[in-house]
Amino acid sequence: MTSTILTTAQAHPNHILRSDGSRPAEPNIFLAGGKDIPEDLRMHRVEHFTDRVKFHVENRYEHFEATTEVRHVDGRSLRVYGWIYRTYIAE
Repeated sequence: MTSTILTTAQAHPNHILRSDGSRPAEPNIFLAGGKDIPEDLRMHRVEHFTDRVKFHVENRYEHFEATTEVRHVDGRSLRVYGWIYRTYIAE
């Protein structure tokens, strides 16, 4: 099983990973479910689809698993990752 770590910087429209160094790469995944995750942080860009992603938010990781669902947002087809659990970062 493979996993990718996402950050909030990757979700913001002006900071999405850049594919060619000049323009933002389009999001290709949507994070569904989970608590206290703002809507504007749910779309991300990953270079390779993996079985799971974990999203670093404040002092925790929100874990998501790939589903067969596709969500259409702003004319884009985004692969949906569903929330499965949360872990906290030890200090």
